[in-house]
Amino acid sequence: MSFGKNLKELRVEKEMSQEDLAKKIKVHPNHISRYERDLAAPSIDVVQRIADALEVSIDQLVYGKQSNVDAGVSDKELVSLFKKVQFLPLKQKDMVKDFLSAFVLKADLKEKLG
Repeated sequence: MSFGKNLKELRVEKEMSQEDLAKKIKVHPNHISRYERDLAAPSIDVVQRIADALEVSIDQLVYGKQSNVDAGVSDKELVSLFKKVQFLPLKQKDMVKDFLSAFVLKADLKEKLG
């Protein structure tokens, strides 16, 4: 399926008009119409804003399928945070991984000891 068809399908699923989406991502509504008809291609920045507005991954928006993270995690807020973490500098990503590991280890220990 094309980007435009994926965009329209996801927008309709979210019960969002072209005007609503355009306002949310700060573009003219005509752009959304052109994207959906595959007459124009948005920049990667606009694709990211569209994905965020529709609460989907760029993979799902572009390819029409969920990414591995989306498929395995039902908490949309957690998925959104995972997506944002990937753009952090390496040192900060490592810190997030350390925090997650510590929380998971603590939960595992509580379960085994409690």
